[in-house]
Amino acid sequence: MSDVPPPNESLAELAAVLGDDNVRTLVRTFLRDFPQSLRDLEGGDRKNRHRIAHSMKSNSRLMGGIDLSDRMAALEARLDQPSGQDVTPEDLAAIAADFDAIAGPLRAFVGA
Repeated sequence: MSDVPPPNESLAELAAVLGDDNVRTLVRTFLRDFPQSLRDLEGGDRKNRHRIAHSMKSNSRLMGGIDLSDRMAALEARLDQPSGQDVTPEDLAAIAADFDAIAGPLRAFVGA
């Protein structure tokens, strides 16, 4: 088990309530599931992409990924509007880059 402290204030606060082990489990789940969610944004109907963006927004914020969460919030708002622009390749690349920026410290925290 990693003895690295939580990499940001959001996870530190969560660990104070839930304990480090439980937060590490949440982080592992996020690291495992986020890439699949990103792939899922590329297909399916608009309503489903909106739901995925909402989930990714919330989970990113929980992990302390504020920039990523803000990006997902903007995408979620766009997808909520029938005339809003759909998910673009540029969106996917930017989301992946934001995820990569937070993934390293999260992996260190969980010992991955």
